[in-house]
Amino acid sequence: MSIRRFAIVLAVSAAVVAPTAPASDATARLTELARVYSLGVGEVRCPSRATWDADFASSFSSAYTNLRDDYTVLSPTVCEGALNVGGVEVPAWQQALGTLVLTHEAFHLRHWRHRRDEGKVECQALVYFREAAQRLGATAMQADDLYAYALALHAYKVRLFPQYRDPKCVIPPWAPPLNVL
Repeated sequence: MSIRRFAIVLAVSAAVVAPTAPASDATARLTELARVYSLGVGEVRCPSRATWDADFASSFSSAYTNLRDDYTVLSPTVCEGALNVGGVEVPAWQQALGTLVLTHEAFHLRHWRHRRDEGKVECQALVYFREAAQRLGATAMQADDLYAYALALHAYKVRLFPQYRDPKCVIPPWAPPLNVL
């Protein structure tokens, strides 16, 4: 192999390998968090925008879980939100969406009798939302602020899709911080 050909192969290999390393680190981080709530089951995938758009299942929601093969696929918007919790680069609503959806899908991965029940899964995602946000990098105060967005996102989702409401769920309340009023 000539030196020129070797340099081209090396450059192409570096271009192909470089972008995948951060993505695998990101999905490993999200998988680690999901396994807290799934009790060690499954993996999280964050596809590129092109891959997500080409995925038939993506037309139905912002994430889905394959219950047979124990993996969750999050949209790029959800992944970006979950990976930037506690920061200022991504809007708070997107951080809340990322946290809520990731936690929701983790409860679908968990091998329990309610894993197919959207209402029960959503309830658990709301119950553990603040804890999950802190595990993703938010402070307790940021997690509480993000929770208000999560409740709004949940209310919107339930209006569109009533199956996400569990009438027996006791959703933890949110109140504005008293030291600011």
